Amino acid sequence: MRTLALVVLAILLVAGAGCTMTKTADNFNGLTTFDGKTPTHINTTNYAIHLLFTRPLVGNATLQQTVADFTAAAKAAGASRVRIVQSRPMVLWFIFPPITFIVQPVITNVAGDATS
Repeated sequence: MRTLALVVLAILLVAGAGCTMTKTADNFNGLTTFDGKTPTHINTTNYAIHLLFTRPLVGNATLQQTVADFTAAAKAAGASRVRIVQSRPMVLWFIFPPITFIVQPVITNVAGDATS
């Protein structure tokens, strides 16, 4: 039973790798930033499989790529300024040792506000 659960989890990790998910929120109940602009909150998460903690194999969840995806989403929302309030790379090397000592699932999240 445990082996089946591990196989299902591995399939889900590989199937989800290479994905970028971006969510936005713009309802601030009429509140604005200090300079009077209405912000849009953007949350971007990249999922990938990396080799030896550094090389992307399937997708790219490096911080550099996730920030690039975040700023692209901000531009698409019509913003000209961003403020990143959080970034969090997470390497899941501990899931299936010793396999994940070589090939790791990686999830990186960047969140912040965008204004025009």
